[in-house]
Amino acid sequence: MAKRRSTIASTTITAEKDLPTRFEDLGLSNRALAAVSDMGYEAPTPVQAASIPAVLAGTDVMAAAQTGTGKTAAFLLPTLDRLGHARHGQGPLMLVLTPTRELAAQIEEVANAICARTGHTATVLVGGVSYEPQRAALRKGCDLVVATPGRLIDLINSGDCNLSQVETLVLDEADRMLDMGFLPDMRRIVSKTPSSRQTLLFSATLSDDVLDNTKSLVNNPVRIEIAHKGTAAETIDQYVLPISHEAKNDALIEILHREGAERVIVFVRGKHRADAVCRRLRKAGIECAPIHGNRNQNQRASALRRFADGEVGVLVATDILARGIDIPNVSYVVNLDVPSDAEDYIHRIGRTGRAGEYGWALTFATPEEEFDLRDIERLMGKNIPVYPRAQGIPLGEKPLVLDPNRTPADRLPGKKERKKLVDERREERMARTAEIVASRSQRRAQPQRGAKPGRPTAESTIPPEKPKAGRRHSKAASRQRTQAKRPEAAGRAGRPQGRRHPGDHGGMPRR
Repeated sequence: MAKRRSTIASTTITAEKDLPTRFEDLGLSNRALAAVSDMGYEAPTPVQAASIPAVLAGTDVMAAAQTGTGKTAAFLLPTLDRLGHARHGQGPLMLVLTPTRELAAQIEEVANAICARTGHTATVLVGGVSYEPQRAALRKGCDLVVATPGRLIDLINSGDCNLSQVETLVLDEADRMLDMGFLPDMRRIVSKTPSSRQTLLFSATLSDDVLDNTKSLVNNPVRIEIAHKGTAAETIDQYVLPISHEAKNDALIEILHREGAERVIVFVRGKHRADAVCRRLRKAGIECAPIHGNRNQNQRASALRRFADGEVGVLVATDILARGIDIPNVSYVVNLDVPSDAEDYIHRIGRTGRAGEYGWALTFATPEEEFDLRDIERLMGKNIPVYPRAQGIPLGEKPLVLDPNRTPADRLPGKKERKKLVDERREERMARTAEIVASRSQRRAQPQRGAKPGRPTAESTIPPEKPKAGRRHSKAASRQRTQAKRPEAAGRAGRPQGRRHPGDHGGMPRR
């Protein structure tokens, strides 16, 4: 592919005033306007009003706007309105590249509504599902492909997907794809498309990193920046709950009981942590479902569907759900763990307060997460107020203490100093946890009141460690286990009651 000549933005649109306020004034055809009516849109959002005329004119576009402002329709409406139709066995003529399966499914939903009026065909290529239906759709021919980078490259390598006819390329959530390490894949995919294509880049932010890494992919683009970096929606009330790490789980359950456990998204760091939090919530009688990278596509789609239908009230998710997913009527968001990237905070809380509705977000912050919280406040240029209903919530022995006189402009420690302070606080927490465990073990070892001297009690008896048996001794070990299941009634007191739940690190007996 010939290298494209690129320059940074011939035109920059940042002001929302003087933009068209009706879809009829944007240059869309009657069939596209019919799709607008089908989707229930009444007036274009600022990013739609600014982008649609530029896309219809055939120019490259780099657009940034807040999450939940209709970026998907901003690029699908004008592109499908001017896109031709592929012949049987040919195509795609348009490619939308997006970082996650959930975003691909959401784009497909909007695309299908528009294609019902324009007569185009759309195919989704994502991982976590079988290859064969996707190969069959490509062999049949399609106008639009919506894909995640990994699956698309697999199908390119196998010869099933040819991008030589792509007229329009859309890089959706470009900043997120860079964060996820997709830059080499993006460049490889783009190299398979014609140099004469129209390129549209849509993102939550147009940071220096995004501009530097994508400037070679666009040609003299129109730059549209409706919301600047670090801007959260005004419809979202934000609060912070200073807490200790060990108190988070109980406090989350208390919050859900107080504020309601319906249409709530809880964000955590890590896939295994999401599963562990779900187990604890279910033990507390709260219906929930996890969403993270280790769940296959059917499991993730099922969790979103059950949440939308009200079958489960709480989604426990990693940042895979933070970007671009449009889940209507989310009551509130809980950041059980503060994100390490301040910009991710903006996207997380943007799952509520969408489409002009009001919502609120609560962030749990421990001493180890203080600097991540301060980074968020610096990014937004304002302090997050303390949750006003914290009375009666277990906050732990040493919760975070926030300086009421802090300002976002305060100087924060550098990377090395910050790491040292965080490590010290983590070690202090782990030492405190070890003391608690040792204290509990000591209490269990003390003889119960009223027990006869010299006779072991139920709490003081420690079962002998089981020897590791090889295959040769498996039958003998099986016989020993069978005999061990027939103790005298007096000997039963020395055994722990109840089986431990797999993966339950709290040591609680299964109910």
